[in-house]
Amino acid sequence: MIHKLNPAGGLSSAWFRRVRSPWLIAAALAVVLVAAACVPPPPPPPPPCSGCKVYLSFDDGPSLYTPQILSELQAEGVPATFFVVGQNAAQHPSTLQQEHAAGEGIGDHTWDHQDLTTLPPDQVRTELQSTSDEIANLTGARPTLWRPPYGAFNDQVIQIASSLGLSMRLWDVDPSDFDLPGVDAIVSRVVNNVSNGAIVLLHDGSPGDNEDRSQTVAAVPQIIDTLRAAGYSFGSLATVSGAATPNAPTGPAVPIGPE
Repeated sequence: MIHKLNPAGGLSSAWFRRVRSPWLIAAALAVVLVAAACVPPPPPPPPPCSGCKVYLSFDDGPSLYTPQILSELQAEGVPATFFVVGQNAAQHPSTLQQEHAAGEGIGDHTWDHQDLTTLPPDQVRTELQSTSDEIANLTGARPTLWRPPYGAFNDQVIQIASSLGLSMRLWDVDPSDFDLPGVDAIVSRVVNNVSNGAIVLLHDGSPGDNEDRSQTVAAVPQIIDTLRAAGYSFGSLATVSGAATPNAPTGPAVPIGPE
């Protein structure tokens, strides 16, 4: 016998008329109640913050997911900053150019996402210089911002980056979207932890250009709509020319966790 659920999600009245055992009825009701309880509630809205501003940033692209995120940002009229991996920019040159054409800020995230604190000085310089060169060759604009892979840096790395005209930007909010915790988790981890001037770290790609970023794609519009409803506007850390945006935050001095 096939039993159909009614529009409210329970078993049909015809089924109850046919089944006389109170034990079966109780068991069926328990299944329905448990199933309803397993549906996660929507994330609570953040506290109202009229006139506040938040800064979305995306690491490890470009990738095949980046155009989807760009489309969402453009549809919402929201700017962002993309810290790109050089080898991925070389693999997806038209996507990097699409970021630039859309007016998004672009920063340096090293050539292949190595921990710079483990490299000799000449290799640190190559990691940063080659990525900046790739960005400049593809867009005509040289970046002035960079972000260290894994949030790992030391005085030597900072000195080398500064000699290349690069200023570091870390982050205030990290939902660990790269771990694929689920769309609702990504949204709630962002909206429950932002404050005025916060820099949000998300990922539009991966160092090897081979990881799923569909959850981030799905979370971005929800993050934007939820924060906008709370009074937030959105800014970019860098201008389309590659320069740091005036009055934009520089972020914390130390990372809040691994990137």
